[in-house]
Amino acid sequence: MTQYWISFRSLTYAQRAAAQLERKGVTATIVRLPQQLSKRGCGYAVIVRGRLRQAADFLGEARITWSQVFQRLESGEFQEVEL
Repeated sequence: MTQYWISFRSLTYAQRAAAQLERKGVTATIVRLPQQLSKRGCGYAVIVRGRLRQAADFLGEARITWSQVFQRLESGEFQEVEL
């Protein structure tokens, strides 16, 4: 299943996002954002598998904003996804 990394500016925002997604039934894992994907040095991401559009809708309903969304390819590389 496709793995999407939704990036946030801080750990607090990532934690809020993960909690909201879990309440809505979307499994979410918080991870440190790889250095090459972070614009400001450090960042965090929430990983969701498959359900990107639904996850984005749930975060929007809760007014939780994210920075960027990346798809992790089978090769291990990341590709930015536009919503």
